Amino acid sequence: MTMRLKLASTAALMALCLLFAAPAGAADSAGPQLKAAIDALLNQLDASTHGQLKWEGSDRMAIHEEGDAAIAEITNARFSIHAPADKPAATLAHLTLGHVEIRRAPGPDGTSKLSIALPSESILDTPDHGQTKITLKDATASAIVDGQSGMVRASTLAYAGARIDDKPTGDWVTFGPLTASSKIAAAANGGWTGPIAFEQKEIEFFATQGPASGAIDRIAYTALSSGPDLAAFNRLRQQLAALRQKNLSPPARLDATLDLLPGILSLFTMAKGELTLEGLVVRAPTGKPLVAIKKASLGGALTGLSGEAAALRVTFAQDGLNLAPNLIDPDKVPQRATVDIALEDVATGPLRTLLEAAGKLRQGTKPADKQQAEQQALGAAAMLNPTLRLYDLSIATPAVGIDATGVAKGSPLSPKGYTAAGDVAVRGFDALGELAGHAPPAAYLPLLKELGTPATADDGSPRLKFHLASTPQKPITLNGSDISAWFAPNHPMPGRPRLLRPAEPAMTGTDVSAVQQALAAAHIAAPQNGAYDGATAAAVARFQKANDLNVNGVADAATRLKLGLKPGPDERDGPGHGRSRAGGN
Repeated sequence: MTMRLKLASTAALMALCLLFAAPAGAADSAGPQLKAAIDALLNQLDASTHGQLKWEGSDRMAIHEEGDAAIAEITNARFSIHAPADKPAATLAHLTLGHVEIRRAPGPDGTSKLSIALPSESILDTPDHGQTKITLKDATASAIVDGQSGMVRASTLAYAGARIDDKPTGDWVTFGPLTASSKIAAAANGGWTGPIAFEQKEIEFFATQGPASGAIDRIAYTALSSGPDLAAFNRLRQQLAALRQKNLSPPARLDATLDLLPGILSLFTMAKGELTLEGLVVRAPTGKPLVAIKKASLGGALTGLSGEAAALRVTFAQDGLNLAPNLIDPDKVPQRATVDIALEDVATGPLRTLLEAAGKLRQGTKPADKQQAEQQALGAAAMLNPTLRLYDLSIATPAVGIDATGVAKGSPLSPKGYTAAGDVAVRGFDALGELAGHAPPAAYLPLLKELGTPATADDGSPRLKFHLASTPQKPITLNGSDISAWFAPNHPMPGRPRLLRPAEPAMTGTDVSAVQQALAAAHIAAPQNGAYDGATAAAVARFQKANDLNVNGVADAATRLKLGLKPGPDERDGPGHGRSRAGGN
């Protein structure tokens, strides 16, 4: 859908949130209280949205009382949507909400209860695009608002169905039932919890540009956050609300946010959430599916911020991905994939110090103060001592499957250094070449097969396994062999031979031919084509295994010496230029 539709949705939600947060006012009876709250909201709308949403009036606004409740009825409420302040001044759209009814009544514990009947029809009108019609069926919203602070304790949003029609293009989207809720609840010992739930079902769409149509069975989001101090958390909410009301420049707003950031950490014990999508299908004009996903999810969890060590864990998973054969070869489609990664054991004391130092690295800071903040940040970073853990990385196509786990502890900035290790198991290794194509890593596949350890999975299918490790003393090893030469610069001293290793394009020259000839003389099957390709590197690895050398498939000085090769006096650097002569054998 167009960006204008996104702006319309954002504007409507923004207006609702502001209505929810409207304070109780100071008038004597319910009707004037509600009128004062609405007037205050409309007066603050421009500043609180940084000029992007403006109130333009309505055809009718009537407020009456019904018992201890007050009811406001607004017909054709009009808003204008504008470009951000840093963009050229322009009115992007006008939004008209057909009929809105707001009911306000006393709630428990000095709260107010807001009930809102949302308009059944609204119009988004853009000067250069035309009208977009938004239809809602049985749409309602509610909120429990604290009478003193005006902070929302709980809110709900629901409708039985919705439809968006873009008249100029003929694009449309329909929605089935939606339910959403959130609340801030007091917990034991003065703490708090904040659950959020959202579920949208039965989405269908059609776009003329493409053209394409499709559907989504379900989109859901669940989240839960908690903290040790409800009073302090509410003070933060009030500070953020006050900040939103100020008409600050972007740099000033950033500075104000950075000032608050270090104190936010101690207010949260945990914050986690998961977004789930089910049953997505996008169809071509013929009706044939182009893209389909059975289920996909993205989740995150931030824990321990109010304690001594924090952790951040992010998980992505998808199952049942299918793409049309005209888009990609079905054998290359990852039908299942999972990424589950975490940063753990992050010391929160140094983290707060790091954030405080970052707050000082802003425009206008004196050079001496900036230098001190940089040193403070580096010292704090060295004390974080995190653990990076890969719980699971898995990708499965019809022919290939990859599963990996790993962990890295410590920081290179720390005097203790770091350690890292990981394990990778590959199903269908021989089919990896088709997936990699002509990418540079493809040159290493024959060598990796030589270095891998054969194994059998629980289901009896074969696997090739790899164990990687890294320490300050050994930057990277694979199944016990040092492979750091794969990544080292290949610029030897004059008169010394090149490191021969797989590359794209392959390294060529008489030095390569000499290595290939020496391998054959040692009864190691190797190509004789003058190109240091993957097959040649694999042959070098077999020779290294047989001669108790470091097994990395690189023709280094030790391997050349064992092969009986010596560099010529006119050895030159660079692919395609080296010349060697055989000696010994």
